[in-house]
Amino acid sequence: MEEYTLGLFANMYPADEKSSFGNFIKRDVDSLEKRGVIVNKAVKTSKLISAYPKFFMDSFKLTRSGECDIFQAEYIPHSSFVPALFKGDTPLVIKFLGDDGRLYPYKNKINQKIIESMIKRADHVIAVSEELKSNLIKFGAIPENTSVFATGVDTNVFINLDKNECRLKLNLPLDKVIFIFIGRLCEQKGINELIDTAKQRPNMLFIFCGPGIVPPHPENCIFTGEIPHLKVHEWLCASDCLILPSYSEGLPNVLMESLSSERPAITTDVGGCREVVEDYKSGLLIPPKDISALLTSVDWIYENQSDMKKMGIYGREVMVKKYEHEIIIDQIMELHKKLIENSRQ
Repeated sequence: MEEYTLGLFANMYPADEKSSFGNFIKRDVDSLEKRGVIVNKAVKTSKLISAYPKFFMDSFKLTRSGECDIFQAEYIPHSSFVPALFKGDTPLVIKFLGDDGRLYPYKNKINQKIIESMIKRADHVIAVSEELKSNLIKFGAIPENTSVFATGVDTNVFINLDKNECRLKLNLPLDKVIFIFIGRLCEQKGINELIDTAKQRPNMLFIFCGPGIVPPHPENCIFTGEIPHLKVHEWLCASDCLILPSYSEGLPNVLMESLSSERPAITTDVGGCREVVEDYKSGLLIPPKDISALLTSVDWIYENQSDMKKMGIYGREVMVKKYEHEIIIDQIMELHKKLIENSRQ
């Protein structure tokens, strides 16, 4: 099959190279275009709610343009409303990224009906983890028409860099064990438990990279604010271990980026985290909202430096074999071509 034209709908997309807002979606677009796929986009590049009317109008224009062989919507239902309603005979793929399939449908009956409607109107459903796929089947997703494709990681970019060199560049101490959190500063990400942990471990350093209101914290906590995605790699490599004590997750990109950089991760056993982090092999899995488990985990990392390094090496091996982004893009293209061919029969 020759090159095809994809209509992409995404309510999060970076406005420029410095923005981390939906950067993983742009990475997909760049990879598809390098392979000869024509990607026509209707995207929302602002976090403001006021940007939705233009996004919906652009989505309608793209849906009715007649230029696309297939549609794909990222983050449901916000991006899938318009193509689901007006797609006609063009096949539609909808991709669930996490909370859109794990939390949104459970908020109320209306949300549940909306998700069920989107799934019913789609020709194929993508989930970023097996756990999320199982959840979507409860809302009507047909198993044989549902695929699991993680967003993946660019293992050629996220490589192991010298820790001390990164620390010197970022003006961080060389003699501390450093745990790093990367994400939104909010209760659902386990920030409160992490700060309580830091209070009880003054000999360790905790770095928080992400947007949000900085809470009261002890002196061994550093808050950088939101950092450009291009800088994430450097901050990861300056640390000893990623720490992500979220209450809910799909399949966090930062987990894959950390392991690909040979940095193990402490993360809660929620969503698809277990599918990436293998307990005591590439990191540590703990229950959510459990300060005692957090303390035990950071102590283990602190006391087992050689094992920690082995975890990082093993984690990267898994990322290269299973989660390399370009391999996943090949799989998505195969799916697109199959759906297009079926629609023309």
